[in-house]
Amino acid sequence: MSKRNGPNARAHATEGDRPGSRTVGDRKPDRYSRAEYAKVVALQEEVARADADYQRLRNAYLEIARDEPTHEVALAMIGADMDRAHARLQALIGLPRLPFTHEPSAVMRREAQRLVEEKH
Repeated sequence: MSKRNGPNARAHATEGDRPGSRTVGDRKPDRYSRAEYAKVVALQEEVARADADYQRLRNAYLEIARDEPTHEVALAMIGADMDRAHARLQALIGLPRLPFTHEPSAVMRREAQRLVEEKH
């Protein structure tokens, strides 16, 4: 008599007897451990924070450039912060820092000047 169908079927079940189990030759399904999952969630939150910082500084830069284009100190300070936030965001998502790319603040300044000129 087989133990697989009796009252102790669970107690004597082998790995291959369980529904959805894989055969001996198959790999185990890929799963994160708790520590790996915690790292992934923390990294996602850090990327979201870095993106929010960059967007906040970008919007502040555009606002200053639009409303007070002659306020060079504010533009330089916010621009430097925006450049650092952009570099941090790129590093978090794994993009290399390339030497020939423009600083985001310089690109934003040109875009803001173009918008002001189109307005007038």
